[in-house]
Amino acid sequence: SDPKLARKWAREGCGMASFEADMHVGGKFRQVMQCGRDRHLAYGEYRKIVPDKEVAFTHQWEEDDPVETLVTIRFKPGKSGTEMVLSQTGFKDAASARGHKEGWSSALASFAKVFAASRRTRR
Repeated sequence: SDPKLARKWAREGCGMASFEADMHVGGKFRQVMQCGRDRHLAYGEYRKIVPDKEVAFTHQWEEDDPVETLVTIRFKPGKSGTEMVLSQTGFKDAASARGHKEGWSSALASFAKVFAASRRTRR
């Protein structure tokens, strides 16, 4: 929910050029990812927010034929802290689903590094 922190993580090879979020049910988000010379704009709406448990939001890319998907992130206790379980549904085809899986995997790996670094600086 911290836009400054969210701007620090993106998939490998990309940077978050901007991120804006009004994080409440019905609130909107907008992000711009810069990957080399390519810019990718995504936006959506928060559908469900249960503090410390779950966040669900729509997601779609700004493109000629956009497809709205639903992303759900569940938080649960893990062996070394909180585990995030992410699912995304509503793709137009399997290739798009695979691409998003790769993107989320890379972005979440970046998130883990940024989060670990931010925890070290708060101690």
